Amino acid sequence: MHAQLGDHAQAITACQQSLDLHQELGDHYGVAIAWDSLGYAHHHLGHHTRAIDCYHRALGLYRGVGDRYFEADTLSHLGDAYHAAGQPDAARDAWCHALAIFDELNHPDAEQVRVKVRHLAAGPSTERGTCRSRPN
Repeated sequence: MHAQLGDHAQAITACQQSLDLHQELGDHYGVAIAWDSLGYAHHHLGHHTRAIDCYHRALGLYRGVGDRYFEADTLSHLGDAYHAAGQPDAARDAWCHALAIFDELNHPDAEQVRVKVRHLAAGPSTERGTCRSRPN
């Protein structure tokens, strides 16, 4: 909630405490949520490398528990962090993977991600605005 209210520094403290507790309990789903929330807070503080690392940690856990929606949601956030870090190709790859999952789930969040991919088309490479094939 701290992150949603814009208090990203406090969010990092709270999320780290949550992460520690969920790890102690062996709650992989809770650990994934904490990593994703840490990524969100770091992203909004401009700590893009740290955010990217947090999102990758969350992704591995969401994949481990088989949660396709939150895998796609985290991939979308990961793409945002890559984009903010000046890595449009990595952003496109993350967004395209998220889009493929959202489309498989027939989820309305697909359209938001589709718009992000289209906006990359305005960059120097026309291929940046399209999804070629689903990334691994």
